[in-house]
Amino acid sequence: MLAHPGQPPPERASSPVSPSGMDPAVPKATLKVLGLCVMLLVLVAAVTVSVAVMVWRSEAVGKLRGCRERAANESRELGNRVAELEREQNRLQRAAAAAAQAEDALRRELAQARGDSKKLNVSLASCRERAARLEANVTALGNEVLALRRERAELAHGKAALQEELAQGKEKALGLRQRLEAAVEQQRALRARGEQCEARQRELEATLRDYAAEVDALRRRRARDRATGRRCPPSRKG
Repeated sequence: MLAHPGQPPPERASSPVSPSGMDPAVPKATLKVLGLCVMLLVLVAAVTVSVAVMVWRSEAVGKLRGCRERAANESRELGNRVAELEREQNRLQRAAAAAAQAEDALRRELAQARGDSKKLNVSLASCRERAARLEANVTALGNEVLALRRERAELAHGKAALQEELAQGKEKALGLRQRLEAAVEQQRALRARGEQCEARQRELEATLRDYAAEVDALRRRRARDRATGRRCPPSRKG
């Protein structure tokens, strides 16, 4: 038997020494050490199992909490969905009441339409009479339109003739304008030529005045020369 760790080791009985000289207490100590190792292994296994159980329990608690939270969320979602369905039910009830009112209104309108159909039949008969009169008026208007078309064709012919005359008048006006421009150019040339002639005339007059002054000066000089020659005594011959 193995001794408990807390108990004191049993007293070893004195045994006689074996003939080989080995102490007989050595195998007992070895068995005792092996027993302690086995107990330690069992203790470690128990601690491992305890830790695994605690881990599993914490995971289970976490899953339980998650399940509770999901259940609470689903409960809230279901409550919201129920409230939404109640609101939808109320809306549908109001829509059904409105549809019933609309149906009543349509029934009244149908009855009124049936009453008005008789009036419409009478109006339709009068409209047919008016349509016959309008058709006669349309025929007359068609004849007037044909007459207007013929008149329009005559006016178009006259317009073409007037346009041709206008084109000819434009050509004549263009020719007259060209002649007028040519005459204006000739007038400008003649005016410029006249101005040149006047300038040349002024130059010639100035030149003539100069020549006349020179001639007058020469005449006076000759007159003085002649007067001087008369006063001088005749030269004597040797």
